[in-house]
Amino acid sequence: MKKLIVFSLIVLCMSATGQNWKRGLAVVGYHTATIALGAIGDAQYDEGNKNVAHMLKAGEIAMVASGPFVFNLNKRDALPYLSSYLFLRFSFFDSFYNLSRDLPVLFNGTTSGYDEFMNQIPDHGKVWYKSISLIVGVSIPIKHL
Repeated sequence: MKKLIVFSLIVLCMSATGQNWKRGLAVVGYHTATIALGAIGDAQYDEGNKNVAHMLKAGEIAMVASGPFVFNLNKRDALPYLSSYLFLRFSFFDSFYNLSRDLPVLFNGTTSGYDEFMNQIPDHGKVWYKSISLIVGVSIPIKHL
């Protein structure tokens, strides 16, 4: 499955025309860093490190709010930018959270509706959905931003 993801990402990058792929990958990297801050902040909060958690969550909010200005986006770019963020968040958030808490990568808790829904899906299904979400989340900024 990992080979399929890497191959798909390479094909998507190669199919991008001009210099758009560089900006698209910069947006993907920015989104990934933002998601990591939020997930690690949540994990720190659950571990009891509230001061560190608040600092990380504030960094996440600052990055989310400043992203459109960092990339000088137009109004027409708002929907692709937000869509990419949401697809990447679905792909990465749980993994960053779980890794920072030393939990299995595909672990889901039992406290939220999202967790209950994801627990009904077998692990190979989670990987499949998150892989598709990753490909879509990466391809949107490469093609549209």
